[in-house]
Amino acid sequence: MTVLKDGSNLLVHLAPAPVVLRVATFTALIRGNGLPWLEREVSLISYLAGVGASVMPPSDLVPPGPHIVGGWAMSAWQFVDHERGIVPDPLTALRAIQFGVDREVIGAGAADELRGRRDSLLEDLLSSAPEIQAQHGDAFPRNSLVTKTGVVWIDFEDCCSGPLLWDLATLIRQGGGEQVAAVVRARFGDVAMRNAIALRQVQVDVWNILHDARQINGW
Repeated sequence: MTVLKDGSNLLVHLAPAPVVLRVATFTALIRGNGLPWLEREVSLISYLAGVGASVMPPSDLVPPGPHIVGGWAMSAWQFVDHERGIVPDPLTALRAIQFGVDREVIGAGAADELRGRRDSLLEDLLSSAPEIQAQHGDAFPRNSLVTKTGVVWIDFEDCCSGPLLWDLATLIRQGGGEQVAAVVRARFGDVAMRNAIALRQVQVDVWNILHDARQINGW
């Protein structure tokens, strides 16, 4: 058994079996119940894998679930052999805020400011990019794997519907840089792009606060 990642969730490779367990740990603590997010992820990726999309498919050795084991919500996936440490060329903050307030790591005033900033940016973003479509939700390079047959996307837990700019802003902010920004700017305009990046930043700010508190408090 090999721990692949211990962050917002725990990813465990049940080596030598080609099965990866995705256990809702810190995300479940923040959301109160990690099961609905895993249910949605399994449902979406089962469909995507069925139509040939480049995603890490659900396990074909054990039922993908999600399951509750010892009080922990988890799902099962096929292990995808990939290049370690390499990412492809890079061309849900409401509950998290309230969790921070309840645990007294985000003050009430700071929470109100974050909510206000979020709502204002979202309104501006929807005005400038009103077309809604399916989103990965957390589409940055490290949520994909480089395999011998191409790039495979993972971690669809935050899948949602929204402006295309949401996923693009994530790419720009977390690895895409000016290459992606130039394409987005040409299509949507600089103001819309900056609003999308700023909205993503609100989410990142909240999760950074919570992850720092997790290290200190041992959650």
